[in-house]
Amino acid sequence: MADSDLYIHSKDWIDNTNQEKDMHDVYEEFYKNEEVTFTRPKGDPPEWVDWVIPPQFGVKHKFPKSHVSVIENGSIWMYNKREGMVYALTPEYKCLHDMVFHLFLPYFKKNAVNKVPASTQFQGNLGVLAWAGHSNYWHWLHDTLGRYHLLQLSEHHIDKYVLPPMTLPFQWETVNMLGIPKNKILQLSPGMHLKADRLILPSVPFNAGTCVKWTIDFLRDSFLKTTSHKHSNGFERIYISREDASWRKVANEPKLMKLLSEKGFKKIVLGSLSVQEQIKIFSSAKVIISPNGAGLANIMFCRPGTKIIQLFTSTSDEFMKIGQYLDLDYYFVKCRNANPGSKAHEVMKNMVVDVNKVSALLEKEGIT
Repeated sequence: MADSDLYIHSKDWIDNTNQEKDMHDVYEEFYKNEEVTFTRPKGDPPEWVDWVIPPQFGVKHKFPKSHVSVIENGSIWMYNKREGMVYALTPEYKCLHDMVFHLFLPYFKKNAVNKVPASTQFQGNLGVLAWAGHSNYWHWLHDTLGRYHLLQLSEHHIDKYVLPPMTLPFQWETVNMLGIPKNKILQLSPGMHLKADRLILPSVPFNAGTCVKWTIDFLRDSFLKTTSHKHSNGFERIYISREDASWRKVANEPKLMKLLSEKGFKKIVLGSLSVQEQIKIFSSAKVIISPNGAGLANIMFCRPGTKIIQLFTSTSDEFMKIGQYLDLDYYFVKCRNANPGSKAHEVMKNMVVDVNKVSALLEKEGIT
């Protein structure tokens, strides 16, 4: 079976099937001219994880246009693998590849295409927010809730917003902060396949380039407006610990914390905090030291000029890009693997921080 029989871009499907309709009613573009010139962060050169397309420093980068598509009699299906693979389908069950996480496309071709269950009809308009990685704090904010902004801009009437299973406190808290009514939420559980009179599909921010500026601006503006975020004393210097995570921990954290405590840093474990508490802490900070992880999404709430020191063995590029968009003072500090012989993916391995290197950097920056 040819890929053309399985996949199609949403704009191509609309062009092929809606010749007699006003294009504005079924397809609209936003943020058509978003561009940025990335500059290399200070400190060690980055070593990118294998899924990152390395950003070109010093070269103007133009992001793809964002858009909202309307697929009449389209359907949304969560394939029951991993935490749920979300596929948007045309009435002919072709997969709209621009709406899918790229690592899920091979699953569709090899497995899922032959397992699409019968759909349940929904009478009305479904606005789709559900996407991949919904249990990850960063992807939830940027790639699920970011799509809500495009639905707002499109001004389509939405009967229900399709979200993934809402099992985590930060999911409900952030949805409430955006003002999405609970009675308009339809949770798409694994195995569920819904066909709508009109499937309203905002494009996925991740697919426009890992981390896009308009999404950061939307989230920052929306959440800072709904949070009492007066700057708090005691959080000027913070260290973000992953002690409650199952991987990518700092193996020599006690030794690192001995140094940082002497310099007035407070250790923060984000998993026990509400989103509003996290916003309050990050918006108060002047210096943040953290291993690479989803908690760094909160730097979108920092003040310009905040110093970010990211510890990594290998890294993705989204947090560096936030630093660029918001004029943060961003540093990379390369660490060694705590378990180099492990067969786990590079980004999963624990790290050992060169405490002397961190001490020298802080000394150089006048953090005494």
